[in-house]
Amino acid sequence: MTALPDIPRLYTALAEWLACLLYILTLRRRFGAAVTAVVSGLVLAALGAFLQLTGGVPLAWWIPCMAAAVALMYGYLCLCCAVSPRDAGYCCARAFILAEFAASLEWQLHCYLWPARGGGHPLALALLAAVYGGVYAFVYWFEFRRVRRNPDLGITRRALFSAVVMALAAFAVSNLAFTQKGQSTMNVFYIRTLVDLAGVLVLSIQQEQLLEARLHRELEAMNNVLYHQYEQYQQSRESIRLINRHCHDLKLQIAAIRAEKDPGKQAAALDQMESGIRMYEAQNKTGNPVLDTLLTAKSLYCQQHDINFTCVADGHLLDFMPTGDICTIVGTALDNATESVLTLADAEKRLIRTAIYAQHGFVMLRFENYCETPVALDRDGMPPHGYGVRTVKAAAEKYGGTVTVHSEDNWFILRVLLPASPKKA
Repeated sequence: MTALPDIPRLYTALAEWLACLLYILTLRRRFGAAVTAVVSGLVLAALGAFLQLTGGVPLAWWIPCMAAAVALMYGYLCLCCAVSPRDAGYCCARAFILAEFAASLEWQLHCYLWPARGGGHPLALALLAAVYGGVYAFVYWFEFRRVRRNPDLGITRRALFSAVVMALAAFAVSNLAFTQKGQSTMNVFYIRTLVDLAGVLVLSIQQEQLLEARLHRELEAMNNVLYHQYEQYQQSRESIRLINRHCHDLKLQIAAIRAEKDPGKQAAALDQMESGIRMYEAQNKTGNPVLDTLLTAKSLYCQQHDINFTCVADGHLLDFMPTGDICTIVGTALDNATESVLTLADAEKRLIRTAIYAQHGFVMLRFENYCETPVALDRDGMPPHGYGVRTVKAAAEKYGGTVTVHSEDNWFILRVLLPASPKKA
């Protein structure tokens, strides 16, 4: 069979650059759009010049030159993406195999249609744009748009090692026949394209497993938060029941003291006992027993830790929600607030404000706490690794609600907007 020309080096450089750019557009970027565009243009020029200049090197230098090109891809990802070096290495391995597949597929179609034409022919350039555009658009639609929702990959060493080994194996097998002169036939092109495709599929399956494992970890963390909130609610309800019983006993003692003589001592003892009763009977009467229990428990906790906690709530607005969801939304939000203000050394700054009220046919739950340092938010508007806030968001979304978080004038504000109960509408 007639030997065919190999892939033009500029085609390879463009494929590698586009594969990296796909990840840069998906992951969290380190720079703005203008700086990223300038860096991307410089990298494309450097990668194209390097591969073009090293296109005629001896076979012994071919592997080091490819390694240098991969190193340039890795540097490009590290520079433009705000990810860890381990995540960048994983993305680089996947981008390299994806680029190999796109370049191999395009050139195989080129050699099948126009084996005698060079890569600079207008038809060849049109085919290049069609194949590269189709491959990368499909990969972005099928896979990367899901990664875009949560760009923190969290790649482990084991996952990185597996991805690198699979990428090297696919590259070695697909290019094995090209180490011998005169072996660039259409059958060899078929083998290379199929092996590269297999490498892309294997790495995509690995990505699915990693995403599923991360989802399981997040669900487990959220379930732990839910269980903790419900357990805390049960303990709080029992504690408040005991407090109420003690208050009743104290009232009986007060009645007995009033029956005694010596009015001066009786009045002093009564005032002291009634003061203690007021502290324990300072329960929040919102109209919802579950919400009353949670708020009372939080009030007592805040009193013990020098936290100024104020709350205005209409508990009847949450009557449509079961106990577990009220514990999840209100309990988790207050837990986050108390944990945040407890880090403040100045007790006068330990401020928490809570309000639950109706607003234009919706139920608004607003939780605010003082914070000296603004909280960084991810692309979804959530605190990074904030499983508590994500748990609140998941519970609110069950009712078609939304959760927003932002910092303003040293206040961290969490808003939960829920549709009103159909019975209330």
